[in-house]
Amino acid sequence: MWIWTFSIRSIWLRLAVALSALSAPAQGATAAELTPFKIGISAPVVTIFPVWMAQAAGFYEREGIKAEVINMEGGTRGLQVLLSGEIDAMHVGLAPVVLANKQGADLRLVTSTCNTIPITMFTKTAVGMDNLKGKTFGISTFGSETDIAISILLKRIGLSRQEVTVAQIGGSSQRFAALVAGRIDVAPLIEPGITLAKERSFSPLIDLAAAGTPWIFDSVVVTAHYLEQKRETLTRFVKAYAAGAYLAVSGAGKAKEVIRDSRPMMPR
Repeated sequence: MWIWTFSIRSIWLRLAVALSALSAPAQGATAAELTPFKIGISAPVVTIFPVWMAQAAGFYEREGIKAEVINMEGGTRGLQVLLSGEIDAMHVGLAPVVLANKQGADLRLVTSTCNTIPITMFTKTAVGMDNLKGKTFGISTFGSETDIAISILLKRIGLSRQEVTVAQIGGSSQRFAALVAGRIDVAPLIEPGITLAKERSFSPLIDLAAAGTPWIFDSVVVTAHYLEQKRETLTRFVKAYAAGAYLAVSGAGKAKEVIRDSRPMMPR
């Protein structure tokens, strides 16, 4: 798999690309001249910040792109839509991409801004590490990053998947809602779901982000055909995406504004 990655550990490279995008001359394109680009997201969570920030700051238009961000409520589902040709790219983690390619797909991961797992797992107050046997864990879909996170947890505590129930619930908002409703006992969440779970007094079971668990958790993925046929359009999208990533890191005020606007997407 060919990987072109802007890792959070290579901040200076990402900064250089972002500054290049910011300093490039404006395209001067009218709305009618902008190139349409549909980007799917797995859920409205913090890891897609570069996508949101590039949109909020107008970086896509600056690169001559008319971006449409579509919530697919799950990375695996989003890849199926990508393979159907209904979207141009999917913002998703490594696990479902590897699985899809093993099953015959020809997908390419072209950039990433997160190389650890930013998940915290939450439970009801009565559930702890010592009594997870027989409990129900909510994930987005089998083979997803949340599924990987559950496997990591079970391995650490010495339980097999046969000793628990793993249920496909959907994106982060659906998992949070299922936890609130009591339909699952454990929910792997990402911000802003983590903050909302704390507000509801759910108990953090394990913080994989604090542990620095390595993984390519998010990435922009396209088909090999798209990469070959529309490399120039993809390059312009990635320049805007990189600029959005830098703005998310450097512009605290703007970042908080975008977080605030995203909170209504999550059930209370």
